[in-house]
Amino acid sequence: MFSLLLGCGIASVKTYLALYGTQRLGLGPTAAGALVAVLGVAGVAGRVGWSKVAGQPGRAVWLPGGLAAGAVGAALLLAAASFAHPLGWVAAVAVGVFAVAANAVSMVLVKQRAAPGRAGQDSALVSAGVFAGFAVGPPLFGLLAESGRYKTGWLLVAGEFAGACAVAVWWAVRDRGGVKR
Repeated sequence: MFSLLLGCGIASVKTYLALYGTQRLGLGPTAAGALVAVLGVAGVAGRVGWSKVAGQPGRAVWLPGGLAAGAVGAALLLAAASFAHPLGWVAAVAVGVFAVAANAVSMVLVKQRAAPGRAGQDSALVSAGVFAGFAVGPPLFGLLAESGRYKTGWLLVAGEFAGACAVAVWWAVRDRGGVKR
């Protein structure tokens, strides 16, 4: 469920960020493409950096919830960018650093906690969740974008990330109590 919700939000941002940049933030096509590139570079940095932190078992279990909470803030910045356009750039960095990185961190946790011989199957399930989110998120957002309701779309993305955060926190609390997944 974490991966599904995270995938919905990430795919919506990746799909509509450049269009939002041109239609609402006043960017030309090249600058809107650069906005997506900034998200990509921040995503690479976030994945590498946060995956290192996730290698520390005491922190790893709480990290997906924290990253998903940061992703909620990033989506809210996207909504606010229609009022203060430079926030779009900050939001693009934040989506990469938090949302994109959360996906990598969840994979680190799967590999750390998989039963012998199950890492491949477990990571495939996580990937399936993300890609199912890629199939669900953008069409839902598209309905809103088509009617010019980008702010509502970004609030939908914030809600998806908030749902992922809730699942991750539940997961961490459950693990802290000694219950195995």
